[in-house]
Amino acid sequence: MFTIHLVLDEPGRPDLYHQWFEFYFPGQDRFTIWNTEIVTARKAFWDATHELAYFQTMAMLTPEEIATLCNLEFEPANFSTTGKVLGYRLIERKQLCFEKFNGLTFFEQLEKTESDIIRKIPPTIYETFQIDKNFGYGIGLLIILDVDLIDRSAIEQAINQFRLINEADWQSAIPVPRERLPEISKNEALAAI
Repeated sequence: MFTIHLVLDEPGRPDLYHQWFEFYFPGQDRFTIWNTEIVTARKAFWDATHELAYFQTMAMLTPEEIATLCNLEFEPANFSTTGKVLGYRLIERKQLCFEKFNGLTFFEQLEKTESDIIRKIPPTIYETFQIDKNFGYGIGLLIILDVDLIDRSAIEQAINQFRLINEADWQSAIPVPRERLPEISKNEALAAI
C-alpha cells in the first residue's frame, strides 16, 4: 500500500519514538503520488505546544536581546596546505540567562512555558488530512491520527480512511479527547524513559 526509505519497525525502540513517520503511496487515480507525513495526536499536541511556547517566549524579548541570542560566531577550523581557510567551526558560548526569565536561559524558559501551556491552556488537536500541493515531489499530505504509535497498521488505516473520503482535505468535527493527550511536555516524557 505504501513505500518508505526509513525503518518502520525498528525492534527495541520505545513507543514514544514511534510518533511520526514519512512515506509515499499512490493515489486512487494511479497518477498521483502522495508524499505523506503522519503524526500521532500526541506529537501534534507537543508540536502545537512548542510553537505556542516559542512565540510567547520570543515575545518577551526585545529586538536587541533576540539579536544577541541569535548571534553566532565562527572560527577557522580547516586549512589547506597553503593556509587557505577551508572550513569554520561554531564557537561555543555560555548560555545567556535573562533577568526577566528569573535567571533562566531562553531554552529553560521555553521548556517552562511549554509545561505551563500543557497544564493550563492546552491546544485543541483534531484528527486531520491536510493536502499541500506545493511539494517538490508528489502532493504533500499531513495526517494527524489519534493512535498511540505509528506502525504499519496505523499507516494502512490512514490510507484506507483517506481513500474513503475521496482523497480530500478533512478535519474531524470532534477534537481528540484531552485524556488522550499528554499531561507533560515532550522533554519530560523523553527524560522519563
